[in-house]
Amino acid sequence: MSRSVGVTVIAVLAFLGSVLALLMGILTAVFAVVAPLPAQREFPASPVFFKVMLLAASLVYVLPAVWGILTSIGLFRLKNWARISTIVFSVLLILMGIGPLLGSLLFSFMPVPSETADHAVMTVVRVSMGVLGLGQLGIGVWWLLFFTRSKVKQQFVPVSATITAAQSPSVNPIEAQPVSVTMAGQNSPRGPISVTIIAWLLLISCPFVPINLALRIPAFLFTKVLEGWWADLYYVVVGCLLLYIGIGLLRLKPLALKVGVGYFLFTFANSAVFFLTPGGRARMLALVERQQAMFPWMQAWQGQSAFRFDLTPFIVIGATVGTIFLVAQLYFLITRREAFETAARARQSFLNSSSA
Repeated sequence: MSRSVGVTVIAVLAFLGSVLALLMGILTAVFAVVAPLPAQREFPASPVFFKVMLLAASLVYVLPAVWGILTSIGLFRLKNWARISTIVFSVLLILMGIGPLLGSLLFSFMPVPSETADHAVMTVVRVSMGVLGLGQLGIGVWWLLFFTRSKVKQQFVPVSATITAAQSPSVNPIEAQPVSVTMAGQNSPRGPISVTIIAWLLLISCPFVPINLALRIPAFLFTKVLEGWWADLYYVVVGCLLLYIGIGLLRLKPLALKVGVGYFLFTFANSAVFFLTPGGRARMLALVERQQAMFPWMQAWQGQSAFRFDLTPFIVIGATVGTIFLVAQLYFLITRREAFETAARARQSFLNSSSA
């Protein structure tokens, strides 16, 4: 089936945006290498760590850029994995857009000093956050709705599968479920798109685990703030769970579904106890203080700034958005369990037929 104009336009936009992000990442990396080390008074932490931070920041641009370039090429070639990749990225854009929008709204109610310059800066920050959030949210919703339409999905179905479905009078070729063939010749239904999105989001989260370990970022477990080796152990366990659940969901493993539901329930309970039970505000402030203590220059710059940002509202916004997203993932996993049962029956039937 030929590629529609809409798919072509989105593929071109994704490619151009990814190339720009790649160039930004390369420039950031070059600046990290050639830039002189800052003076101790300008950067209270280790100057070498300043370069390491810039190199790490370049990966924030480079990794999504490579992902976007590969996905855009896949869209041009009408590869179904590229359609799913775009849907996953659109969900990330929606989540990233909600934060700046709520932050822009929050800035409208934050008190600022009486100086005119401070009001002007706050206005620029608020408007910039609003525009950025609306842009990300709009693009995310556009791509999500577009690539889940039946006519668009049909473009990414292999021609042989479309012909086979069309030859069957009882099957609508648009609504027909594609199948994946294993090396052993077993046919099993592909997972629902919602489960696939959740799986890839979990796998995308895995690279943040070594970053947390490298920066020794504290974690929280119910009413305790974990630091040092306890926090490292917590992140290692979480990373292993994310990897297992993500791969298991893609393979429609029933045990992975149960572990995933259990992990999300634990995450919900952990956050609810930490933030909402008595003493939650004190624990939250202690967590923020310990995180800022890891970067002494942040405290120094905040102390010299005319603004005194209270991070509490932003943490509350992040926790609220995260909770809503968590509940949504739980809903989709629980309501899509039939797909896992069907896949398990198909695997058992294949094993029985092979042993017969």
